[in-house]
Amino acid sequence: MKQRIIYFSRIKALACIGVVFLHTFYAAAAFAKTKGEMAAMLTVRNLMMWAVPCFVMVSGALLLDGEREISYKKLFGRLILRMAAALVIFSVLFSCFDSLLITKDFGLKTFTRGFKQIIYGGGWRHMWYLYLMIAIYLLLPAYKLITKAAKPRDIIYILAVYTVFLSVLPTIEGLTGKDLAFYICTASVYPLYLFLGYAIHNGIIRLNVPLCVILTLAGAAAVTGLSIWSAGGNSAPKVNALLGNYSFIVTVLFSAGVFGLVKLTENKPVKIIDMIAAELEKCSFGIYLIHMAGLKLIFVVWKVDPFASGGALTVTGISIGVLIASYIIVRLLKFIPYVNRII
Repeated sequence: MKQRIIYFSRIKALACIGVVFLHTFYAAAAFAKTKGEMAAMLTVRNLMMWAVPCFVMVSGALLLDGEREISYKKLFGRLILRMAAALVIFSVLFSCFDSLLITKDFGLKTFTRGFKQIIYGGGWRHMWYLYLMIAIYLLLPAYKLITKAAKPRDIIYILAVYTVFLSVLPTIEGLTGKDLAFYICTASVYPLYLFLGYAIHNGIIRLNVPLCVILTLAGAAAVTGLSIWSAGGNSAPKVNALLGNYSFIVTVLFSAGVFGLVKLTENKPVKIIDMIAAELEKCSFGIYLIHMAGLKLIFVVWKVDPFASGGALTVTGISIGVLIASYIIVRLLKFIPYVNRII
C-alpha cells in the first residue's frame, strides 16, 4: 500500500472550504442592495474559483499514476457506481426538499421530477460535478494509456494544446464576443486540470515558491480587480461570464499556483492542521453534496437577508456554520452501512 500523501488532504480540505464559501457568497449576492455589496459578494465568490479545479487536479495526480492499477471492475463497480448512486439518491432527495419546503406540492411527481432531472438536468446546480466525475471516470482508461506511455515532453505538449484550445481561445472568445474558427475535439476544460495535477505532482512541471506565489497573488489580484470593475457596469456580462468559467486562463493559472503552493508544504507535517485536513478530506464529497441544502434552507426557505445585519461578516459566519453543520451531518451518516460508501 502506498504511503498517504499529506498535501492531497490539505488541498482537498482547503478546496472543500473554498466551495462552501463560493456558494455561500454567490447565494448571498441575491440580497445585495448596492454595487458595493454586490462587488464584495462576487469578489469572494470569484476568489474561490480555484477550489473545484484543485479537486480535479488531485484526482489527476492520483488516478493517472502509471503505477496505480484501476481495473474495469473497480472503475465501474466502485468509482462510477458511487457517483451514479449519489446522483440518483441526492437528486431525488433534493427534489423532495423543494417539494416539501418551497413549492409545497409533495407527491408522486416529486419523485418523477427527481428522476427526470437526473437525465435532463434542471436539478440543483452543484450536481454538475457528479456528471463531470462520471465523464472523467469513463475516459480514465484512455487517459491512463497516455500517462503510462508518455514522456515528460509528451505531457507538456498535451498541456500546451489543452491550455491554448480549452483556456486561451475561450478567454479570447469571451472577451471579444466572437467565436474563433479553431477548435479541438473536446468540449471540456477539465482534462486540462486532470493532466495539470498529474504533471505538477510528478515534477513534470516544476513550480518553485516564487513562481507559485506570483501565480497565486497575480491571480487573486486579477480576479479582485476584474470583479470590482465588472460590478461597476463596465462590460459586466462578458467579464462576469469569464470570472465564473473554469476555462478562464486566469483561473487556470490561479489554480495551478494554489495547488503548487500546497504541494510545496508536503515535507512539512503540522499535526493539528493535518488532523483537521484529514477529517475534512474524509467528508469532503458528502459536504459538497449536503452543504447546498443548508444554504437553500437559509436563503430560500427562511429568506435570511445577511445585509440586514452584518453584511459580509454575516455571510462569512453563515459559510462557517454551514461548513461545520455539513461536516457533523456527514460524519454521523458515515456510521450507517452502505451510506458511508456513497458519501
